[in-house]
Amino acid sequence: MPQPVSIPNYYESVLDALRGISWVRNADSYPEEKTQLTTPAVFLSIANWSPGDGVTTGQSSIALECELYIVCDRSATTDITRPAVFVQSCAADLTQWIAGHQFGIEGLEGAVFKGAEPDAFDPNLDDYLVWRIDYSQGAVMGADPFESKGGPFKGIFLGKAPDIGSAHVDDYRQIYGQREKPDE
Repeated sequence: MPQPVSIPNYYESVLDALRGISWVRNADSYPEEKTQLTTPAVFLSIANWSPGDGVTTGQSSIALECELYIVCDRSATTDITRPAVFVQSCAADLTQWIAGHQFGIEGLEGAVFKGAEPDAFDPNLDDYLVWRIDYSQGAVMGADPFESKGGPFKGIFLGKAPDIGSAHVDDYRQIYGQREKPDE
């Protein structure tokens, strides 16, 4: 059975993978701060999720709809002489990188690239060049209702009420398995 996705674990796994990309100086969840950002940066947001088309296992199959925001300073530097071209190049890089990625999470379906475009939605990021990468990813939520927590049964005993409980151990009849032999 697939492991259920934990939203905090998903964020950390994706962000850790993003931090491994050479040009990324800052990877985090979508910024809620209004301070100067370290760029180039990539911010992750889970925009929503909807019912997935995965196999019914008793767990909820979902499709995560995610967004990666590539944020680059508008001002040229010695390393980034053409910021507009650089941010598009980063978007192209992430477009290839995201496809099929599972971020080391067991049971997570490979990410599916959906689109990339400039993003001017957030006025807090007006001082930056921003591109958004949209992707979806199939996962499951919730515990597996059929997961066995213990080993196989060694024996099954049947008792009849009201003669049940520890005071009536000798009244039980074994209906499966073999009685353990006492150590001699």
